[in-house]
Amino acid sequence: MKKAMYVLAVMCLVAGVGSAQRIQSFCEYGTGVALRFGAGGALWDQQWGYAPWDWYDCTARPNVGFLNENVGGLLETTTAGAPVIDADLIVRFSFGGNIVLTAYDECNPDAVAGQIFGDVEGLFVADLNADRAIVDEEAGTITILFGAMLHDEPDALINITKTTGKFKSIKAVGPWQWIVSGKIIAMRIPDLDVQTNILAAVANSDLLLYADEEIVLAGSYYRTAPNK
Repeated sequence: MKKAMYVLAVMCLVAGVGSAQRIQSFCEYGTGVALRFGAGGALWDQQWGYAPWDWYDCTARPNVGFLNENVGGLLETTTAGAPVIDADLIVRFSFGGNIVLTAYDECNPDAVAGQIFGDVEGLFVADLNADRAIVDEEAGTITILFGAMLHDEPDALINITKTTGKFKSIKAVGPWQWIVSGKIIAMRIPDLDVQTNILAAVANSDLLLYADEEIVLAGSYYRTAPNK
């Protein structure tokens, strides 16, 4: 349903864009590392400009991207709904948040060349089933997976609210899709069985040691004239 509504929204917006403004589609690839991660939300530090991930089939033809290795990002999320865990121990909960993508000057890495701001709404999906977790007793860790491998929808939709500098001419056509493939590493507690350990870690962020993700940002846009 969410995907159908997304396609309809994009079609309506495309119809309203003048013929002089050419619609471009894109897939961008990045990584994210959690600076903060827990039941209440997360803060992700991102790096862009990667080659395509082999787990994602980009449908942009042609793929006209605009992010490179000089672009970083921060995504801050807040949990927006109670978690739901199904019989297979897949957990789902909704979240909201905001994202800022920042391009830095190629000659002066401390200077900001442009930014993209957006509001984020999504659904976090993770596998809490101990039978599929990766347990390293020697290292004292349990690894669980989240994201695209567990469902068919985008992990989030991003509504672009503002663009500046080198990105100022970019105008989003509908919401952009956010797709991730990630892992969470939790502390292994020897006195607990693995399943109880995983559920305890989800409830207590002190037991979450690390989280990272591969990211795809996909969507459509057009560019305005420089003086717009």
